[in-house]
Amino acid sequence: MKKNYFAMAILACGLLTFSACSNDDAFNEDETNVTAGETRNVELTFNFSVNSGEQTRGGRPLYSSEALQQVNEMKVYVFKASGDNYVYSEEITDDGNFGFNNITAVGTESHSYTLTDKLADGTYKFLAVGYEEDYGDTFEELTMTPNTTKLSELLLKLKEGQNADEVFSGVSEDVTVSATSTSFNVGVGLNRVVAGILGYFKNVPYEIENGGKMVQVKHVLVNVVKKGTSAKLADRTANEVEDKYTIIDIDMTGYKKDGNNNWYHVDAQSGGAVATVANSVLKGAYSLPIAAVTDNSTLEVVLTGESTSTVLKTFTVKDGEDTDFAINANHFYSLGQKKTDDGTNGGTPDPGTDGDDDKPIDLSKDQIITITVNANWDTIHNLTIE
Repeated sequence: MKKNYFAMAILACGLLTFSACSNDDAFNEDETNVTAGETRNVELTFNFSVNSGEQTRGGRPLYSSEALQQVNEMKVYVFKASGDNYVYSEEITDDGNFGFNNITAVGTESHSYTLTDKLADGTYKFLAVGYEEDYGDTFEELTMTPNTTKLSELLLKLKEGQNADEVFSGVSEDVTVSATSTSFNVGVGLNRVVAGILGYFKNVPYEIENGGKMVQVKHVLVNVVKKGTSAKLADRTANEVEDKYTIIDIDMTGYKKDGNNNWYHVDAQSGGAVATVANSVLKGAYSLPIAAVTDNSTLEVVLTGESTSTVLKTFTVKDGEDTDFAINANHFYSLGQKKTDDGTNGGTPDPGTDGDDDKPIDLSKDQIITITVNANWDTIHNLTIE
């Protein structure tokens, strides 16, 4: 499993909460009169809770919309009000990771941590970032200059040539330190900075006519109109983008054709990390947010030959009636429907069920492709292809 310095949990809402004693008494009575430039003791009791959400995905790799999270690093940064902006002041650290040490995907968990720090009188916001360790493999390290770096302009940036992994961020409400207020309840709700994209397809054609001859399909690609390369951590919105790129590449090498040479035969997977229905292939990826590009298809599914430049068939993806939709943070875009990694109910429903757990897209014919964003993600997108 690939590690990421910032990271994971494919695909809902992570919740991180800080809280403290809620009283207005000064923590240290000897410091109630603080002159300009001095600091006073401030008591901060952090109650951290990362909530993976019902049926949302937070473990890596991205195989479904299952409810999991894999946060094992927490960072908390302090920003002080300065005019109309909040500028970086310092990082709050503990002796470890504020209690988060997951090496595998888990569900909801909570931890508490208390510290006494010094802050000058003023108004502050706290930025919290949760991820899987070793984000330096994927994202550039956050660099901030005290009294200069603005919270609204702080960016999460991909390293050149890397693709996104999962990151959570959130910003608190204002916290005002004064002679009569040195102990606080501070809540920070974290959401994913990235979107999840899942490609789940069945009956991939074995050959397609091209240039008067039959050419074997070797790749199933999901292409994105632009590649998100940075996002604002404060509000998780798109910043810079690069050119169109392939976010998912399913290599059909090693699969065999069915008895009629119509499409690939793929045995149903059992055990291991993921289970799929027969004759289906699956792969997922994360993307930093991307603003809509007017009059350009945001997503497309492409079947190619050995060279990915040999396009054999293209499916345009639609969100309702729109093809030029945005890719938003904390949204899950599912080409085909898969709710769990290790189970499948597609094709043959169990007694008493509706059989809706698995619905891979059938690429042997043109049909509606549904992108499902679980309700615990921000939005559900029902997409079609043409």
